Amino acid sequence: MRIISIVSVMLSLVLLMPYSSPAASITGDSNTYLQSRETADNQKILGAYEYLNFAVQDLGNETISFHMGGWLRYDLKGEEFDKKTADDLQYSYLSFKSTTDNAIVNLGRVMVFEGVAAERVDGLYARTDLKGNFGISAFGGVPVETEINEPGNNLIYGAHLTHQLPGLYRIGLSYLKEEKNSEDFREEEGIDLWVHPMNKVDITGRSNYNAITKGWMENTYNLILGPFDKFRFTTEASWISYKDYFTGATSSAFFFPPGGILDPNEKVRRLGEDVAYALTDKVSIGVNYTAYDYEVAGSAKSYGGSIRYAAAAQGGCGLSLRRMDGSSDNLKYTEYRVYGYKKIDKINLAVDLLDVDYDVPINGVSNAYSASIAGQYDLTERWKLGADVEYQKNPDFNDDLRLFLKAIYRFDIGSGERKGA
Repeated sequence: MRIISIVSVMLSLVLLMPYSSPAASITGDSNTYLQSRETADNQKILGAYEYLNFAVQDLGNETISFHMGGWLRYDLKGEEFDKKTADDLQYSYLSFKSTTDNAIVNLGRVMVFEGVAAERVDGLYARTDLKGNFGISAFGGVPVETEINEPGNNLIYGAHLTHQLPGLYRIGLSYLKEEKNSEDFREEEGIDLWVHPMNKVDITGRSNYNAITKGWMENTYNLILGPFDKFRFTTEASWISYKDYFTGATSSAFFFPPGGILDPNEKVRRLGEDVAYALTDKVSIGVNYTAYDYEVAGSAKSYGGSIRYAAAAQGGCGLSLRRMDGSSDNLKYTEYRVYGYKKIDKINLAVDLLDVDYDVPINGVSNAYSASIAGQYDLTERWKLGADVEYQKNPDFNDDLRLFLKAIYRFDIGSGERKGA
């Protein structure tokens, strides 16, 4: 049985039937997509997608709720990844909240974003505030990894301890360990922080350590200064070691097969600066520079500028120019972009044009470009219909046209009666 399709049918029946309950309410959204595209091997794919998210609140008690979300894909023409259908239950859990101490316990398939952890787990997640401005969270269960799930004794667990002085700083220490068949697969430790030492100065960052390879996976820090009058400065510095970062990869995109795209010996350091200046309350300009230092691939630098116009209730537009100078041919190019968006009554329109001019042709292509136009019509507050069309030519696709149709429905049933339509 496909869990997502069954839940979709059941929820549709609920929405079509008279509903009454003294307390419980159902809120959520259904996103239905139809996409036409072509794969790199010239196979034409026409796929239908359904993304469903909903929550049932006040299950006999205002502190108890149920949350569920997932997706289903069916290929009407061609087969993506040699499979006609695919689905995924992204999350499904009961949530118990306390009226004090910011405490919460989630039980089921939970999503965890705590310190070094960004995981899906079939198990338990809990969080609470402690005395003295301390806070703690913990999770544990079976890891949900759709590409490399293995039968056996698989286990993941971790915790995140924080301390803060509101308005001044927040620092966290985190730990994660994953075992597959009783053998260590991942063991990571992390530090995350936010510091506001004085007015108009903010520092954010994280450092993650791989306890199995005995090396730092990542160090990324940002310094934000401003706004000073009309200026804002953003500085970013990072250092990443591929071997330490991707050794415990949970996606095939980050494996190290012989001759693969990723070199496990690669290390990259990045230092960048972005300066924004507000000409008016609607018009701003910016310049940016980023230096990349690759130990294997060599060095590269990126620099450019942009101008943007934005009116909150009307729309906006912008254009940008960016130059990339690197050691390899695919990192020597000039990029031009123009975009705009506009709201007209119930219609939202957006246009985006991108052109990349390579110094040296890549796969015989010296000029890559894409053009997209997107539109959405708000039938009601709950129903929205839209279409996106994109055309592109690049070193991987000689002639690629993609069509994307969407229907979005947001529902809210509660207080003993059906709300809206």
